[in-house]
Amino acid sequence: MLTSLRGADDVNLNEAEQLAISELATLRGRFDIDSELKQAGTSRSPEMVRMMVAITVYYLYNTVIDDEIPERISDNYSKEIKDIRAIASGKMYSTIKALTAADGTSKSKFRSGGDAPRDNHIF
Repeated sequence: MLTSLRGADDVNLNEAEQLAISELATLRGRFDIDSELKQAGTSRSPEMVRMMVAITVYYLYNTVIDDEIPERISDNYSKEIKDIRAIASGKMYSTIKALTAADGTSKSKFRSGGDAPRDNHIF
């Protein structure tokens, strides 16, 4: 089964990896994704490895008919995509290395603030 999923000369595997990497696009504004992807061995973020494995396996299974895809593969993919969206929106903490500004602070594409505070004085 693994051989058929990977495809001749790992064509399916390589394509699945690229598709998985593309799912991380929403994180690029806040996190150093390229640096994370270059890491090897124990220096890799376990969170990034988990995400990439689940998403890559899901895309590998797109090469077979839907009835042969285990439910846990789809469930794991959905969970990781949900987590990526939550991390990208700032609703979920991540151990992925954040981008830093020139002054060394974390770089973020989000701004906080809002309207002027309400004044409840009548006069």
